Amino acid sequence: MEETTVPQVQRRRSISWDPVRLELKRVADLSPLMVWITEADGYCIYINQQWYDFTGQPPEGAEGDGWLDSVHGDDRACALQAFRHATENTIAYQVEYRLCRHDGGFEWVLAVGHPYFLPDGTLGGYIGSDASAGGLKRRAEQGSVLTAREREVIGWIAKGKTSTEIAIILSIAPRTVEHYVTASMIKLGATNRVQAAVEALRRGELED
Repeated sequence: MEETTVPQVQRRRSISWDPVRLELKRVADLSPLMVWITEADGYCIYINQQWYDFTGQPPEGAEGDGWLDSVHGDDRACALQAFRHATENTIAYQVEYRLCRHDGGFEWVLAVGHPYFLPDGTLGGYIGSDASAGGLKRRAEQGSVLTAREREVIGWIAKGKTSTEIAIILSIAPRTVEHYVTASMIKLGATNRVQAAVEALRRGELED
């Protein structure tokens, strides 16, 4: 079996914080989960404070490939393989691995990632979340987290509408619909749009 190695990337690079990434950063900062944002090549450009509180890494220490320092050595290859498969096929992914806590112990987390796209239609990178048991509890206890437009989009998804149909109904671009869907999935800790709709209904974000 071919060994999966950690990519050699720099820890710092100049980042273009366009409106799409700025909005995703806002989503990350509002989430009770550990949320991260990457560029198309997998370079991590941002991880929210929840990650640093959980892992105890120094500020900005998870950027680039620094986040791997907190992943259990036996799980790094699996985590990287799942991410590489997703980026090569531009699909969402899900993987479990052990993450080091600030006290030195390890805890299993569920990592879920979704691709996001720039205004010109090119892949911008991935936004994803790591959910520990504590993070899932905080998410469950948190009140309304979706914006009015996010609730509107997820509401139409719950009614079986596609992104193209929702775009026509709301008079916005299909890519914009996908952006709202991605943001909603991250906030709700969902792995797909159907699960996001179910979770939104469960939490009272939508009317039955």
